[in-house]
Amino acid sequence: MNVKKCFTVVLVLFAACLGFSQDAKEKKFIKRVAKEACKCLDEIPATLGKEEVLEKINSCITLAIIAQQTTADSAEMKEMKKLIDQALEAKEGTSVGDGKTFTIYADKNFREIQDYMMENCEKMKPLVASNDMLSDKSMSKNPVALKYYHEGEDYYAKEKYEKAVVSYKKALETDAFFAFAWDNLGLAYRKLLNFDEALKCYKKSLEIDPYGTMPLQNMAVVYHLKQDFKSAGETYLRLIDIEPENPEGYYGAGRAFYAANDYEKACDYMFKAYIKYSETRSPYLKDAESNLSMFYQDLK
Repeated sequence: MNVKKCFTVVLVLFAACLGFSQDAKEKKFIKRVAKEACKCLDEIPATLGKEEVLEKINSCITLAIIAQQTTADSAEMKEMKKLIDQALEAKEGTSVGDGKTFTIYADKNFREIQDYMMENCEKMKPLVASNDMLSDKSMSKNPVALKYYHEGEDYYAKEKYEKAVVSYKKALETDAFFAFAWDNLGLAYRKLLNFDEALKCYKKSLEIDPYGTMPLQNMAVVYHLKQDFKSAGETYLRLIDIEPENPEGYYGAGRAFYAANDYEKACDYMFKAYIKYSETRSPYLKDAESNLSMFYQDLK
């Protein structure tokens, strides 16, 4: 006697998942996925371009979402195993599961997981904020300059900013055309609240590499801290000219114009940032959305 036992499992990957409530079960799911996705970030080199970095971050999240729904202890897999066991035990002609469909959401709680990782995964923000690929003027080829540069990075990471300044200066004494050393020296000065010296460093970096986006972004931040919102906005517009597809310029310009009480321009630029963040599924999409809502409210 030829006994045929048949059951059907359909796996569907959706591009978007809406309407999931933030109950305790889902919060637990978000934390589990975020934890696994955070481990995956170790494999992403920060030297990649922004779009490639974001693509790899989002891939880590998507894979972790799918993996979490297909683990042995997940509700979906438990139900599937139950039906398989029933099918194996069923008599000939017995219908098992009635063609039940199992749905795996590839983007389940994607935005919530991104937001959670931005707050709780230490590797996330540095990767998202990583600069585009190095130019030929970014790094020095002088081994002595590089030695002092990495020494400065170590001091900076330990929040020993005065010592970082000394090391970066030594690197620049060896190679005055070391653009990243000027950038990092500016960052160290900014941490020491010496904004004028920080600006000098960023301007020097731009003399060496006029298309450097890192010094432009940092310069705009310093202008904002000095409450020179007009200069901050102008600097972000320079960034937009160099990299029209980079949402950071539009986001920064929106905030600068808002601080200058020019709500119409603020809304225009923040909306452009929102669109570009949406296109790349950036973790900063939520920030752009929150700012845009606030700007529109004040514009009214």
